[in-house]
Amino acid sequence: MEEKLEKIRRFLDACDGLVSGTYREAEVGISQALRCLAESEELKGLFTAVTEEFDYAQSRGFYLRDLANGKGAAYLPSSRVDALAFVFCLFAEIDSGCVKFGDFLLHYFYVDGSYTASYALFADRIVRPFRDIVREAYPAACMGYSYTYAPQTAPAPESLKEQTAKRNVVFEGKIITVRCDDAYLPDGKPCKREIVEHPGGAAVLCVAEGKTVLVKQFRYAYGEEIYEIPAGKLEKGEDPAVAAKRELEEETGLIADSLTLLTVLYPSPGYTDEKIYIYEAAGVRKGESHPDGDEFLKVEYVPFTEACNMVARGEIKDAKTVCALLYYRAKMQ
Repeated sequence: MEEKLEKIRRFLDACDGLVSGTYREAEVGISQALRCLAESEELKGLFTAVTEEFDYAQSRGFYLRDLANGKGAAYLPSSRVDALAFVFCLFAEIDSGCVKFGDFLLHYFYVDGSYTASYALFADRIVRPFRDIVREAYPAACMGYSYTYAPQTAPAPESLKEQTAKRNVVFEGKIITVRCDDAYLPDGKPCKREIVEHPGGAAVLCVAEGKTVLVKQFRYAYGEEIYEIPAGKLEKGEDPAVAAKRELEEETGLIADSLTLLTVLYPSPGYTDEKIYIYEAAGVRKGESHPDGDEFLKVEYVPFTEACNMVARGEIKDAKTVCALLYYRAKMQ
């Protein structure tokens, strides 16, 4: 019985996250709510019971077609049972991509053209009643439960540390994993944290006879050809120095006798845990390059002073390369 109640609690928690979260997190929250629904026979039974005689097609047409301009039209069907059925079906359409949530939000919950204000109205008029129907149907799931994960200990007022309440994986790819965690701010207030997990990387600054070794390659995310120092992704459990030496040889054909760690870079701490280990190469000799099959590179040897000037002119934009050049220049001074 407790397992059944816990599934309902997770569903309620997902709805509570929608109420307290932001519009940017809404589609993830909707997907979480639907996953919880799919796991609970009790919730599926509730939805089946209330949707059997509900004409979703007619109500959808009323909401998505017939309301003039949509502005000020944010209200539920008169029956709370119809409201539950309508919102469940709407969530399913948003999750499947049939309804674009951002467009729906501004068109039917318009508040001064603001996504934030429009989402607050959506949460108040749609999600709260939706959640309350489930609470009333399963009061046993509500006993001693606040729909949020309380931190084990309240952080000290002077502490800046945030507490993770629940890790929620929403995507697992070949290179990255994306999470949308439930967390608590230092003052104990709940929040959401979108995190991109990355295994990290290793990069090498190689300056030989006054010239810096750079590779130029097209970066799909930016749609640009970018100058970078040789670098690559770490394999699981790999020593960053070993990875750095390998990437230098693969991309440029240069072999380093030794590497010295310059620094560890946090490229974007607002949303990713990636760390890039930046090394300085010494005792470099020529070997043979053998880039990966999907790597198309052009190796260039640029005088170190000119490389620094390229940073100043905005021609070198890659964060690890800028960082490496500035560290090396400071070291030489």
